[in-house]
Amino acid sequence: MTSRGFWDRFLDMLFGESAHPEATRPVLGAPMLSNWLPYRSFDKKHGMFINTDSIGFILELAPMMGADERSGELLTQFLSDAVPPGCEIQLIHWQSPSVGERIADWVMPRVVAKGVYGRAAMHRARWLRRAAWMSISRDAPFYLRNTRVILSIGARLSGPIGADTLVSVRESLRGTLQALSIPARDMTPVELIAFLDDFLCPAVDNADKPEHYSELDPINVQCVRRDLETQVTPDRIVLHTERFRPTGERQDGAPVIGEVVPDKFDWRFFSVRNLPKQWAPWDVQKIIGDVINDKLRFGCNVMTVLGLVYQDEDAVASRAGLKVMRTTSLADSRSARFLPQLSEQRDEWQYVQGQIRQGRKLAQVYYGVGALSPLGKGDINERMVKSVYKACGWDLIDERYLQVMGLLAAMPLSLPNGLSADLKRMKRFKTMLTTTAASIAPLQGEHTGGHIPHVLLIGRRGQPFFWSPFQNAAGNHNVAVFGKSGSGKSVFLQDVCAAMSGAGTKVIVIDDGRSFEHMAKAFGGAFVEFKLSSGFSLNPFDMIDGEALSSDEDGEDYEVECLAMLKSIVGQMARQQDRLSDTERGLIDSAVSKVWREKQRSGTIDDVAAALRALPSPYAGDLADAMSPFLTGGTYGRFFEGACSIDLSAGLTVFELSDLSSKPELRSVALTALMFLTLRVMRDLDRSVPKLTMIDEAWQLLGGGQMGQAIETYARTCRKYGGSLITATQSLNDFYKSEGSLAALENSDWSIVLQQKEETINDLAKHQRFEMDHYTESLLRSLKRNGTEYSDVLIKGPETLAVGRLVLDPYSATLYSSSPRVFSEIEEKVRAGLPLPDAIERVAFPDFVPPEPGAPDFMDGELAEAAE
Repeated sequence: MTSRGFWDRFLDMLFGESAHPEATRPVLGAPMLSNWLPYRSFDKKHGMFINTDSIGFILELAPMMGADERSGELLTQFLSDAVPPGCEIQLIHWQSPSVGERIADWVMPRVVAKGVYGRAAMHRARWLRRAAWMSISRDAPFYLRNTRVILSIGARLSGPIGADTLVSVRESLRGTLQALSIPARDMTPVELIAFLDDFLCPAVDNADKPEHYSELDPINVQCVRRDLETQVTPDRIVLHTERFRPTGERQDGAPVIGEVVPDKFDWRFFSVRNLPKQWAPWDVQKIIGDVINDKLRFGCNVMTVLGLVYQDEDAVASRAGLKVMRTTSLADSRSARFLPQLSEQRDEWQYVQGQIRQGRKLAQVYYGVGALSPLGKGDINERMVKSVYKACGWDLIDERYLQVMGLLAAMPLSLPNGLSADLKRMKRFKTMLTTTAASIAPLQGEHTGGHIPHVLLIGRRGQPFFWSPFQNAAGNHNVAVFGKSGSGKSVFLQDVCAAMSGAGTKVIVIDDGRSFEHMAKAFGGAFVEFKLSSGFSLNPFDMIDGEALSSDEDGEDYEVECLAMLKSIVGQMARQQDRLSDTERGLIDSAVSKVWREKQRSGTIDDVAAALRALPSPYAGDLADAMSPFLTGGTYGRFFEGACSIDLSAGLTVFELSDLSSKPELRSVALTALMFLTLRVMRDLDRSVPKLTMIDEAWQLLGGGQMGQAIETYARTCRKYGGSLITATQSLNDFYKSEGSLAALENSDWSIVLQQKEETINDLAKHQRFEMDHYTESLLRSLKRNGTEYSDVLIKGPETLAVGRLVLDPYSATLYSSSPRVFSEIEEKVRAGLPLPDAIERVAFPDFVPPEPGAPDFMDGELAEAAE
């Protein structure tokens, strides 16, 4: 059609249509989603977004890990006192499928390490990335999610609130968040564009996310991709994104354009019809997915929105007073006996009036929920979302014919730009106290872990996080691990070794059971077996670093450490089972010190025995006699003569002591000597390099004699050199079976718990050997291993209590297998000429065909059908 003027149309009505040449071109236009967005420009000076009819700021918050009465009171205080009338708040909780960046942070150090490390990391990444759209578990929903919390506060441009007032509100908000230990950062226009793109064009990897924006163009037109197709129906919004998008990879120097699936999505929005009668801030954890019940978790990406509109305080107080008078009058009337709810309404409004007098406020509150699903899975996910909320006492109803309004409510600063008027007109607001609003605020998330990409775990609700013993900056880095047989403990310990070694950590494992043999060989590490026929030498005097002794900086401290470990080794030789008395300890101290003064590093165990016999005390001769098996001519004497033959140059070294199990007296001395040697390695390496010593089946290896004192000395010295000691048993009670393992437990700031027997948990509670409240006990009882899909891991440490899941891909599962058949198949393929990483791949995936660059990592049958 052409555009014609008013007089032309008027004359046509009077005299009939006249002939006119086509003077103007046809008007081409299509409804655009970006036209609904309010964002126009950004005020860098104040950090404010300038919109069509509003101004405001946006913060991104770290999710809260639980809540208590104090946190609820602080949030209520902020909502009541710090936000002036005229401001409107939006709190947006988004469980994003964009987990690729977090996984990539874990993969990169291992790709740099190359070999099996890199190949295993790539397979783990591929396995976890596909879990954004496909459940890892067949039994219950288990998808990967990245929880994001966005908070925006804005006001109308025509109102009394200006930029300076909003800056003051933001500073007050930062103080409240700091008191709640919630980190927050300002959201820039580029980050806002990326956030909106995250739920309009969702993907596991946002390789083509915007990195800059144009200040010369309105922000809203930059928020929506031009190739996004939006179809609005009465009960959903269907999004069709571009399938072929950059993957972030490069091939021969050129960017790879890959196929991103799924590319069609189903957004459904709901509002709340009924709220539960009782609710506390910590209950919000239930509506992001139950931490105990696997069935009450979401199978899709869920968006939760809380909006608050503040009203005039005097008007609100007057209204509350009128409500109290009216309900009191009705409740006292004769007809009240037929309407028992009148008494409840009277009590409620009296409570509200009392809260207002204490400084609380009444606000208009909007609560909305949105569910994002791949097209074709919306119905089942809608039922699941409603079921989770219903189990918590909430009733959700469809926003029929109001889906666009639900989508706009999920966009920061849309509320003060006119959306609140639409919501009010459609009766979507509920009047609440700020106390109630603080209690239902969607601030909760899962444990996000530390910043050191060592062990990669997945929270029960799908949040990937890193754990490392070195993320404890306050105390030591030692760890006690316990899990019953079949809980996945050995596999977890192997993954810890592989993950930390692949990230550059020096790892030494002392094992009794060959659990680490195949893994160590596959990663190119050293596997050292202690056999009587192997002819190894553990002369402790030769383990001492002569250059370190002559150091001007800490030579004296090092000498004291060496003497302490020498005394521990000699004490273990003299008393394999019983503890040394004070007298015996003093005699050994005198003898070792004498040999050290006279011979330094050339001393031997024979010299120490001779020094003991030379002492006038009769007990000294008994100690020397007890050491006879370790002297020249004794049963084990040849293992403590000459130069030390143990090589610890490999990045991953495993010592296998199972062949010494029938000779516990030699095994305990060998273990003490190995610990002494690892301390030298820790000292020689730069302190910026993490070092890890792991002892599996610790209660057996650390039993008897002087191991308690040796472990205490070792644990303290580990902290000094930036090292970590991990000890593992099948039960916490096992740590109490020997002084050495008990000393290891008492010197460990971290506890890692895998599945335990019910009677073990009862015993822990009875003897108070593990500090736990009702919630922690519930977590312990819920730990499980779900076949080959995952193993639950409870992490308890400094300011940390979290449950993660170790999820293995088939490649890692093959790599950690203790089956001789599996490893023989790998060796057979290596002999046939395949590189080791490829050989493991062929065994793990017999029918595996490597994907072409840019091909999707997975193609689920249902998703492919829905996409077509």
